[in-house]
Amino acid sequence: MVFADDAARTHEALIVGLVQQTAAAANQSIPIGSVLFTVASDAQRTIPGWGLGGYTLSDSEIEIVLDPQRSDLASLIAERLPLVTAHELHHVVRWRGPGPYVTLLEALVFEGLADHFALDLVGGPVPPWIDAFPESQDALYLARAEPELDAAFDFGRWFFGFGDLPRWTGYTLGFRLVGDYIAAHPGSSAASLVHARADVFRP
Repeated sequence: MVFADDAARTHEALIVGLVQQTAAAANQSIPIGSVLFTVASDAQRTIPGWGLGGYTLSDSEIEIVLDPQRSDLASLIAERLPLVTAHELHHVVRWRGPGPYVTLLEALVFEGLADHFALDLVGGPVPPWIDAFPESQDALYLARAEPELDAAFDFGRWFFGFGDLPRWTGYTLGFRLVGDYIAAHPGSSAASLVHARADVFRP
């Protein structure tokens, strides 16, 4: 684990302990292997309102970003870092199988599986990005997604709300697609499906 700046290092012991604990628990379900974590302070790159965020850079690199301006950062790290870490660890392992996403369907599955895995592993808190709109609107947004499912897409539009869609639309659709598949296939889980082809989740 590498700390990129002094502000990030302020909470070094807490972060190292939580990441190690989460990785050890995740490794019981999926083979994690070696992963390099970089921790940096950058308020602009954190999840809005969350105080921290995570990025999977490759099949062996994860970046954690923190908002050093948050006076409650230590409590937010304690509450939310395990969920973010578990999410990114699932990405790392999936990257080694099907690989990073190219199409919208692949991205929906990539994110949906990671969110299910994180909640299965650490239990919460339930992140706001998996409930961006009521379930009654699923058909509406799936219809919007249909023409782009097998094509390159605008990640900012589908996942961050940069355009004509609600913020986190892609995260919510992906979470519900994966949830529907798991519900229809008893015994399956985000861990067991880490290398499943995106096509099996097609709506």
